[in-house]
Amino acid sequence: MDPIKDAKDMHCHNILDRLCDDLAEDIDSELCQELKYHLETCESCRSQLGSVRKTVQLFRCLQEKEVPSIVHSRLLTLLNLPTS
Repeated sequence: MDPIKDAKDMHCHNILDRLCDDLAEDIDSELCQELKYHLETCESCRSQLGSVRKTVQLFRCLQEKEVPSIVHSRLLTLLNLPTS
């Protein structure tokens, strides 16, 4: 499995599906249609989205590491998330 090749082979519609899923939006919603149109017409955003997609794929290849509890707590605080 080659995540870089997989990312390159991914079609825009699949990306929009995932993006809209992350936004809890239906792919046919007005928001997703606006995103689709914008990505079709804005080379800068397409490029940035491609860069983010490649970065995510690269990070997925890394082995998971245990984060020290103090670092985890500080991160949760920084992100304003519950520190339970």
